[in-house]
Amino acid sequence: MKNDKTKIDEILEKIFNMRTINKRITKESLNQNNEKLKKIYELLEKPCENKKIIHIAGTNGKGSTATFLENIFFAAGYSVAKFTSPHILQFNERILVNKEMISDEDVVKYCEAVMNVLEKNRFQINFFEITTFVALLYFKEKNPDFIFLETGLGGRYDATNIVKSTIAAITNVSFDHVALLGNSLYEIADRKAGIIKDGELCIYAQNLAELEEAVKRETDNSVNVLEKYKNLQVELDNRNYKTVVKITENKNLEKTFVLPLFGKFQANNFLIAYEIAKIYEIGDKAIQNGVSQISLAGRFEIFSQDPTTILDVAHNEDSVKVLTENLNELFKDDEVIFILSILGTKNIVTIFEKILGKNYKIFITSLKEVTYGLSADEIKKNLEDSNISTKNIIFEDDILEAYSKVKEMVLKKDNSYKAIVVCGSFYEIAKFKNLFL
Repeated sequence: MKNDKTKIDEILEKIFNMRTINKRITKESLNQNNEKLKKIYELLEKPCENKKIIHIAGTNGKGSTATFLENIFFAAGYSVAKFTSPHILQFNERILVNKEMISDEDVVKYCEAVMNVLEKNRFQINFFEITTFVALLYFKEKNPDFIFLETGLGGRYDATNIVKSTIAAITNVSFDHVALLGNSLYEIADRKAGIIKDGELCIYAQNLAELEEAVKRETDNSVNVLEKYKNLQVELDNRNYKTVVKITENKNLEKTFVLPLFGKFQANNFLIAYEIAKIYEIGDKAIQNGVSQISLAGRFEIFSQDPTTILDVAHNEDSVKVLTENLNELFKDDEVIFILSILGTKNIVTIFEKILGKNYKIFITSLKEVTYGLSADEIKKNLEDSNISTKNIIFEDDILEAYSKVKEMVLKKDNSYKAIVVCGSFYEIAKFKNLFL
């Protein structure tokens, strides 16, 4: 008889191998897949159909926004569920109820339930779609007061969009996954706004014409929190790596919230959560208590202070821009050494232009063992094919070897280096962290 560890390993390997099934790019194939997902949802008896669901889309910041909401509502006394992706160290991180991960036993139980329906009806879907159904079945059993549901890719055709939501939240829109979501901000915004159903309330945090137009096409009921709280003040606490947000709601009332995440952009994500909390009449004390409990892996995470080592999942042009802005608050360009790797699905040129525009030292490592991952030499070739100079970049497949070399450089007293930044992908952060377990 198989033990529980063998069962979970086998079933996760099975669904992980379905990552690349059904690459859907045409509108017709997307619609066909959407109908298939709805059919599977019906066969599973529509789990969570009538729950309070906050559905979150956006190019960056979805996970942070979901975690702000999770912690605030939990601190206010509600039972909460959260579905996010990808995970850093363990698949179970994706599916939480009251801030506790789903058990291995329940992963096996609900994966088998989904797979049985697929096999019986000869349906084939991919890894993320299966995981979405597993989460919904688990949430149905646990029956939380609120579910915070993060989209995978886009929104309109995303697996998470089969459910009815109470509020749609959109963090921002920028270029990422253009092969799947479109080559213009108009197309990408349309995909994100596709989570808005039946004219429901949409709360978003970006002054971007394409996003505003996309939201207006779907609903007359929306709030741009950057407009509503236009007098917002954001300050960075460089000593404690925190962000201080000051909200002025009227001339006589200024509220201050301290976020345990570093970065001015986190204020935008917080504002979405703040606005939703106010809709449900959650008080400021519970809001602060909730956010104080947040710890997010890979979001400007201080992994070590001797030497200073920062882990960040920045993996597209916009998030790399934000990362470099954060670093500007703390270090000079020649004080930072990057260790990074990038998936083959990303626009390597635009990401490297952001980094090479600075005077950072750069080490490139390999992610060849993951889907779409590249070796250091493959990244080098892509850069050279794009006429990007590689003479000042060190290519080292082994991330541990790269980190050892970089650490030695930073600890030396005869140079300017003060900080190490590991970034480029969730997979890069996961690979790095696994070295120290």
